[in-house]
Amino acid sequence: MTRLRNLAAAIALAAVSVASASCGDPTAPTTQQSAPNALFGLPSGLGSGVATVVDTTVNSLQLAVPLLTDITRSATIGPDGGSIEIPETGFRLDIPKNAIASPTLITVTAVQGTTAAYEFEPHGIALNKRLVVTQDLGLTSVVSGLLGKSFRGAYFTSRDDLHLDGTALVHELEPTTTSFFSQSVQFSIGHFSGYLVGVD
Repeated sequence: MTRLRNLAAAIALAAVSVASASCGDPTAPTTQQSAPNALFGLPSGLGSGVATVVDTTVNSLQLAVPLLTDITRSATIGPDGGSIEIPETGFRLDIPKNAIASPTLITVTAVQGTTAAYEFEPHGIALNKRLVVTQDLGLTSVVSGLLGKSFRGAYFTSRDDLHLDGTALVHELEPTTTSFFSQSVQFSIGHFSGYLVGVD
């Protein structure tokens, strides 16, 4: 009986040793932590490239000075990548290397009005990598009150989805990162149509 008790104690001690070693092993599986607060420039999914498909209404990011007319910028982008900027609204599109297979005229239009909304062409273009949109918040109505706000890149299908009350009907929520320090929002996109920033 004593021998059995000693054997059981040895087995229990070995089990504890293995569990302790696993806890200290940097290669051991760990519990995934929730995303940190994106307001302080920490990622909230930008690299994952997975959009959330939804049909929902969001509050749209509003420009501090409404656009009286559309502003359109175009550039021919090929396998080397490139960027397009609309400084009047604080917009930038970065196209990574090899995202587009052959030289293509890419057009971005900032939509007339108060909503910081953008249309992308050509529709139906094949993208090999997700592109990155950066929205500077310095030219928007939230610049003086960033703390407590959360932001999401969002996809809309047409201008009919943009409402006069400052809301919009959106169909995808994009992987998004917000930087409190640079006062900007970044989100990745996988196809062309319309995009804006939702504000909570």
